[in-house]
Amino acid sequence: MDTTDTPRDQTPRAPAPHDPVPHDLAPAADALAAVVATVREEHLSVPTPAAPYAVGDLLDHVDGMAAGMLATARKRPVPPELLGESDAALLRPGWRERVPAALRDLAAAWADPAAWEGETVAGTVPLPAAAAGMFVLDELVVHGWDLARATGLPLRTAEADVLALLAFLRDVPRAPGLFGPPVAVPDDAPALDRLVGLTGRDPAWAPPR
Repeated sequence: MDTTDTPRDQTPRAPAPHDPVPHDLAPAADALAAVVATVREEHLSVPTPAAPYAVGDLLDHVDGMAAGMLATARKRPVPPELLGESDAALLRPGWRERVPAALRDLAAAWADPAAWEGETVAGTVPLPAAAAGMFVLDELVVHGWDLARATGLPLRTAEADVLALLAFLRDVPRAPGLFGPPVAVPDDAPALDRLVGLTGRDPAWAPPR
């Protein structure tokens, strides 16, 4: 759920049904947390593949997403202040420590099988809780790739997460505002390249020199 032109909650508009099978979000949360913790100040203004976000904007988005989708896991309303646009100017001090901690809390909330059962609300839109959990995985994996590609920092992405997302997103209607137009990627390309292409990113993207 990694659209680049909607509020920071990145709410899906027309999610496909999904069986309530919990997926372990901890590896993806840990991988993204490791990138966030090592982003440097000079990175904050660097463009990302998630245009028009720069690194600082995307960090603010991840900060808000972690809190918002934790509320979604617990079947609670998302606080209204988390539904605004993402902006580096809103990134609160201490983000290198706070955001990784929030990502770990997010993964822990979705480790509860009850989080994946029934219905919930992501942002302001009702949807199956299991679909919401998979959109959280999408946020973690794809924004981890965005930040790593923009900053040159390493990212450890679990193949199981990427394959699970490819299978899930094939059934999700491409509703307006959910993803950018897909980028054509060869069928024999690495799974992560195919995933980011499916979400509207060019796997060959690099920051301007």
